[in-house]
Amino acid sequence: MVSFSNIYPVTLDGKGRVVLPSPFKKEMGDALELTFVVEKDIYDKCLNIYPYSTWLIKVEQLRRTLNSENPVHSQMLSRYYEEIAKLTMADNGRLNIPDEMLEYAGITKEAVFTGQGSRMRLWEPSRHKASRLSDEDYVRLYKELMGGPMNNF
Repeated sequence: MVSFSNIYPVTLDGKGRVVLPSPFKKEMGDALELTFVVEKDIYDKCLNIYPYSTWLIKVEQLRRTLNSENPVHSQMLSRYYEEIAKLTMADNGRLNIPDEMLEYAGITKEAVFTGQGSRMRLWEPSRHKASRLSDEDYVRLYKELMGGPMNNF
């Protein structure tokens, strides 16, 4: 299973295309996929990008949790599927992100890819900077949520 990490600044071309950072392609190795799913993040104004096989696992979790025959669940599912787009990576590694998604994330020319385990995130640089935890908050939350340094596990 892939585990994306780190931060990579990128530039979009005039058509809204962005090249997937080579470390992310290397992370996928022989399992490099050509199809990705982009979703609008509901907590942050950024885009989440999943390799298609990873997204299918997420969808299976949705199917187990939500019943499309339940009217409220059906509304939730409808909205979820309206907020995603499937993309095919070009031979040169470019992804053509839909304009509506770029607008949602505030991305125009410059962007930042970040890794977050099984997904990548695409940010407008100043929004990414504003969303980052301070060093103090990171240490505090690490202790609260994870019990301390990794060697405590």
